[in-house]
Amino acid sequence: MNRHNISRYLQMLVLLSSILSTWGCGTSPRPDFYLLEQAASTQLTGLERGIAIGIGPVNVAPYLDRPQIVTRAGNHRLKMSEFHRWSEPLKISLSTVIAINLSNKLQTNRVYLLPRQNKSIPLDYLIAIDVVRFDGELGGEARLAARWSLFGKDGQVILTKVSIISTAVEGSSYEQLVAAENRTLRDLSDEISMAIAENR
Repeated sequence: MNRHNISRYLQMLVLLSSILSTWGCGTSPRPDFYLLEQAASTQLTGLERGIAIGIGPVNVAPYLDRPQIVTRAGNHRLKMSEFHRWSEPLKISLSTVIAINLSNKLQTNRVYLLPRQNKSIPLDYLIAIDVVRFDGELGGEARLAARWSLFGKDGQVILTKVSIISTAVEGSSYEQLVAAENRTLRDLSDEISMAIAENR
């Protein structure tokens, strides 16, 4: 290989190294994943006991039915973050957290997400929920708006209610927003558990 070819070869290596370096710098950061969570009471372990409650269907507004966490950027503008996402479909998380909250509040470990495979235990109550808003502002408020219905064991509607709940986000991070959204679900669960207790 003559001197001219060696020079061209070295220039190609430098160019290739520069391209690879640029690609590495341009790589998008990996998203963070979040989960709504509520701890189940350890006192409810063991044999099934308590009133039987079914949760479902739980529906969410179309703008919420996506992996990205939604925040508000004004009265009419939304932001869907590509780098802050739910770790599972939101309607599943909502159903699970509400079920655990009701289980803790009403001291029953017979709370089932619908549809359920084992239908041998008849339900005492059924709760259907339509979530029309579940978002907030970083450093502002988390807001939940839901229409829910409570049904008795005969399938008749006991009551239907609209709940609008807001709570302060204690910081400007997505983790603090999710924690505040968790608190709105706790408050909604309290309203539902009170309705069940009043109609037992």
